[in-house]
Amino acid sequence: MIDPGQLDRRITLRTASVSTDGFGQDVRTYSDLAQVWAKVEYRGIPKEGEDTEKLTSVNKVRFTIRYRSDIDATNKISWKGNTYEIEGVSLEGRERYLIIETVLRD
Repeated sequence: MIDPGQLDRRITLRTASVSTDGFGQDVRTYSDLAQVWAKVEYRGIPKEGEDTEKLTSVNKVRFTIRYRSDIDATNKISWKGNTYEIEGVSLEGRERYLIIETVLRD
């Protein structure tokens, strides 16, 4: 069980919307959905990896927040000036908390 006092970091949840540009192409943009309190855990140490011939630094971070029904892998999280892509979302307890596994790519 999670102690609610551990939710001591303020993060911003971002949601995607798709619009069409002047050339008829779909463009995905993100806007702020909500600011919530979270527990932040670093998952392992940063490592270097190859991604399309570009050296990329990868950081995995787990965010735990109070339950919300509007969060899935299409959302993103902003924290400390960085944007984290959601890799997975799981429930903790009876819809009391969400555990969000994320990755930061430079």
